[in-house]
Formats: sequence, structure tokens, C-alpha cells
Amino acid sequence: MSSLPASGSPAGKPQLAETFSEEQISMPLSLGGLLTHSAQRWPAQDAVVFSAQLLIGNIRWTYQTLDQMTTRLAQGMLSFGYRPGDRIAVLGPNHPEWILLEYAIAKAGLVLVALNPLYKGDELAYTISDSGVVGLFHADRIGTSSPAQTLQSIRTRIPLLKTLHSFSDGITDLMASGDSKWSLPAVDPSTLFMIQYTSGTTGSPKAVHISHQAIATTANNAYLTWGFTAKSRVCHGFPLFHIGGSGHSTPAAAAVGATTFPIYIFKAPIALDILEKERCTAFVAVPTMLIAMLDEPGVAQRDFSSLKTIAVGGAAVTPDLIERCKRVFGAEVINCYGQTETCGVTTCTTANDSIEKKTLTSGKALTGVSLSIRDSAGTTLARNQIGQLYYSGPGRMIGYQQSGGLGSVIPAEQWIASGDLAIMDNDGYVRIVGRAKEMIIRGGENISPLEIETYMLEHPDIKDVAVVGLFDQKYGEEVCAAICIQRDSNATTESIRIWCSERISRWKVPKYIAIVEEFPLTPSGKIKKYLLRQQMEQLFGLSEPPPPSQQI
Repeated sequence: MSSLPASGSPAGKPQLAETFSEEQISMPLSLGGLLTHSAQRWPAQDAVVFSAQLLIGNIRWTYQTLDQMTTRLAQGMLSFGYRPGDRIAVLGPNHPEWILLEYAIAKAGLVLVALNPLYKGDELAYTISDSGVVGLFHADRIGTSSPAQTLQSIRTRIPLLKTLHSFSDGITDLMASGDSKWSLPAVDPSTLFMIQYTSGTTGSPKAVHISHQAIATTANNAYLTWGFTAKSRVCHGFPLFHIGGSGHSTPAAAAVGATTFPIYIFKAPIALDILEKERCTAFVAVPTMLIAMLDEPGVAQRDFSSLKTIAVGGAAVTPDLIERCKRVFGAEVINCYGQTETCGVTTCTTANDSIEKKTLTSGKALTGVSLSIRDSAGTTLARNQIGQLYYSGPGRMIGYQQSGGLGSVIPAEQWIASGDLAIMDNDGYVRIVGRAKEMIIRGGENISPLEIETYMLEHPDIKDVAVVGLFDQKYGEEVCAAICIQRDSNATTESIRIWCSERISRWKVPKYIAIVEEFPLTPSGKIKKYLLRQQMEQLFGLSEPPPPSQQI
């Protein structure tokens, strides 16, 4: 993959903010075919390991065992009456059964619909009906709730759903009924495999249709770029219903023969136990997980000598976070950016990149990926100018499902508009500066929330920060910063505002600052900014302009 060289532009003309892929590393395999291929190459290698998690127990499946188990389950599903193309939903945390189901559904030519286990009745009814689910596998318990009871309470609203299967008895029964007389179908890698509902940080999730080949190729290329091999032992904290879990970490491990260590439900002490006891060589997560782990008492006394790489995505990476990871874990940090619509990884840095590239950018385009930064009219901009990032590459989604269309899809264009504002520098590194829809417009000035967040994270007392725009009668919007402060900090909202005013332009200094215990998060760890905005509006009474006493 190459960038357009600065010297290649005619004199006086700016270098365009584009990169075009010259290298196409494709995996023309279905997800089931990928697993079988891996089982043939690394039959005795551990494929999936659950350990140090009392609620799950110890499970170690080799690639050969996993391949055999998922074949039996796929045959059992066909014997039960499911047919290629049927939509099958999975509802639960990161159980081992989730991974069995993912590969079995792929082998049977079915379509996996990944459901958020935190969905309530109305959300489940909508997503199940919207995607045309005919069969659903669920955990026996999710926290203190019974998914079976919740699903039964909405059964009349989801008439297409015929059968419910539990992760325990349901899967066991199907595997027992698996018969070799049921030959597995030939699955076209370019066809639909997974329907993912976007995490909803803007409040309006969409059903994203993704093919087998898009997932396999992007996952493989990312792990190769990160230097992961069959010797890698990779722990990850992403939920399996999320693109980072089932759409990336699981198939990526199979692509290179690595061992994957999923975390059932992320808890900092458990993640640390897995990294230490299993001698993991890599960890894949979001920054909020790393911060929680680094803040855990006694973390500095643990042995992480095997850990070499930490790959993070979903939020900005600060110099302080990189320094703490290096000091405590002894690992290099890789910063990544991606979306569900592009199979999770669009750009990434490398271990050898400078700290400036790792913190100020999200890296270069992944192998096979072409990028373009354009203005509102769709015209490609010059380097170092802000515009919307466009993607074209092997991870491109099939398209968005039309609401209520039961499979009717709006096909994706060759170039996908990311919705993110970005800058591409002269070296081809991409810096994400915010969401197009989250841009704060104060008195006609465009203000990037991410820019302010990056500055504020340099404050020694600020552990995490999220910036949103709030209504203002005079300027249209004003900047609001919700912050989590470090333990034992004496920082105040006023001292932080003064600190900001000494470092950033006056109109970018947050007018409203609130110290909070936590942010509203999606299960994948991203901040729900639309919900945070509502909380801040309520806190500062901004249905009407706030009185001076509330402008803290």
C-alpha cells in the first residue's frame, strides 16, 4: 500500500489527501472454511482458551477439536430444519458457546445476527423482527435476568421467530443430533454471513450486512500488520456481539493460528489474571479497559514479561497512557481506527511508529485499503485539511438493511463515507478529529470535541474526558467537558478551566465542566455522547439558558 508522494504533484499543486492500495491480500474463504483450513495447518494448537474466570471454568479447545465440534453443531442445525440463508441470532456475553455458534452458523450457510445482551424487551423485539430471525440461541442467565423469560414476554411481537435454544441444553441437543449424512453446503465467501447492529453512540443503530470474505480478509490483514503469528497468545476484551469480538478477534486468531483468550465479562482483575497466568503476548481492547487495569491495586507487582503488544481502538491514545503501558506492562501500544461498516479496522499504527504518530494519529491505511478525505461536496482535499474520511477496501460492508425490509439492503457504494472528520498528513497518517455530526458550532466556528479531549487528557489530574456541545442562546452551542479525575486528586472545575485557558484558544475552553464518576458507555466501551449530552443538559438546566450560578 502506498501513498501519493509529495514530490509527485506538479509544482504549485497541493498533495491530495488520498492513499490507494496497491497490495491486495485477500482470504477468499468462508468463516467455516477458514476454521477448517486452520485445523489442517495447526491441529494441535490451542485455538480458544477460557481460564481464570470462575463463572466459565477452564476450557481449552485445539483447532482440530473446535473444527470437529462446530461441524457436528452445524450438522445438528441442518438436521433440526434450518436451511442456508436463515437468520440465526445469538444473545449472550462472551460464553465459549458463542464461538461454537459463530463457526457452526458459518459452516451451515446460515446468517448470524449478533444481539447486544444488554438489550431490553423493546430493543430485542425491534432487532429480532428487523433482521428476520427464525432461530435464537441465548445464555441461560445474563446478569440477574432470564433471557428466556424476556423473550417469551415479547414472543407475540416477533412472529418470524420459531425456536429458542439455550447455550447449555439447546446446543448439547443439537450436537448430539448432528449426523454426518448431513453434508455441509458450499458457502460462497462473498455472501452475507453477519448482521451487526451499530453500537448506537448517536442513538440510532443500523443493521450492517457483512460478508464472510470481508471479515476474514480484514481480520487476517490486521493481525499480520500487528505482527501476530501462530505463536501469539492474544487476550481480548471486546464483546463477541461486537465487530471487535466476533468480526475481528475470533476470526483473526484462526487466520494466523494464534490462541485467543476472550474475557467473559470485562473486569480489570480478571483481565490482569489472564494476561499474567496465561503468559499472553498481546492484549486487544479499548483505552477505558486499559485505564481500569492500570488503576488496579498491585498491578505493578504482577509479572507481564510475556506481553509484547497492546492494540487499542475506539478512543484517543494519550502519551500518558502509552508511557504507563510501557512502564507497567512492558508492551508497545498500537493505535487503531475502524468501524462496523469496514469490519473493525481501517487504519493502524505500528509498534515502530513514534509516540507522536501513535498519539496524534490513528496510523496508515490497513493493507488493501484505500482512503480519501473529502469536503461536503465530495471533492478530495489537499493534505493537512479537515474533511470527511472515505473508505474503499476488502472490508467494505454489503450494505445497510432497510428498516423493516426483512433483508432488503441498501448496497454500499465503492467508497463508504465514514461520518468521521479527519486529516491526512504528508506521510499518509490519518488523524481523526471528530464526528461530523458531533462537531460543535460556536458562533459560526467549528470546534472538534476530540481536539479538546486530547488537550485535556494532558492534565495530570484528568483520567478521562468527554466533550459535547450544549445549547447556548447567544452562540448556538457552547463547549461542555465531563471529566473523571484521578484518585486522590484535589482538582476542581475552576482549576481545570484555568489550566485549559492557558493552553487552548479562548473559544475552545469549556464553558461547562462537570466532574463525573463514570460515562454512559456502550458494551464495547465507547461513550454514548448523545446520552451524555442529555445528562449534561439536565445537570446545567439547559432547556433554558442556565443562570450564572449553574455555570460552574
